[in-house]
Amino acid sequence: MSDANKKRELITGVVNTSAAAAVLADNAFDELYRNFWQELCSHVRRTFGPGPPDPEDVAQAAFTKYASLNHPEVVENPRAFLFTTARNIVLDQKRKDKSHLKYAQSVLSQSTTLKLDELSPERVLLERKRFEIVRRTIDRLPHKQKVVLSLNRYRGYTYQQISEETGWSYGDVYRQLEAALATLARALKNK
Repeated sequence: MSDANKKRELITGVVNTSAAAAVLADNAFDELYRNFWQELCSHVRRTFGPGPPDPEDVAQAAFTKYASLNHPEVVENPRAFLFTTARNIVLDQKRKDKSHLKYAQSVLSQSTTLKLDELSPERVLLERKRFEIVRRTIDRLPHKQKVVLSLNRYRGYTYQQISEETGWSYGDVYRQLEAALATLARALKNK
């Protein structure tokens, strides 16, 4: 049954109450989305920057969480719910990214802290094996991750410079580099 028919039946009173509630809920969600989408995206961008995570992704996740509620009508202030949910999503993502980055940097720094007096044939062989693991892992990375890793680690580009060079969003560049570093860290840990 089309939305127009549902609305017509709702107006004429020829529909069961659950169908009427579904139409009203759909209309309420549509109105909520129209009223707060832009404001929520702007708030996230103003508060946390352009990403990552992308403000639009955060807003979408907040609206998805609201839509997945069993009884959204019990939420007294849907706008406050959306804004609080968006804030929590960003903070959770930043905490997760920070711990992933810290771990990846610690694993990668272990391979670069070799001192000259520690060089031995055995140590050189171990480092060659580690290098081979890194090389094979980089070869298996998706194209975007290879490009971002190369520009950041070999050419010293910042996220913004990579974004400008490739045309990919800042948030996408950040996510791709984090994913590449995490993959490298896992490969080195599992050697």
